[in-house]
Amino acid sequence: MVINQKNMNNSVHLLEEIENLKKLLLEYGTRNGLNDPITLKISEKLDTYIVIYQKLMIK
Repeated sequence: MVINQKNMNNSVHLLEEIENLKKLLLEYGTRNGLNDPITLKISEKLDTYIVIYQKLMIK
């Protein structure tokens, strides 16, 4: 991966979003259960962000 300012900003922003989603997922999952529709949506969004981050890191 070529590290430049844009990639660095994107990766930092993605990591921040991933951390926020992890916390949110833990809160919702604990409170509403792992099969709750909102918990599942958060989990899917987190998965998507992780895949995007991984793809960004291998470029």
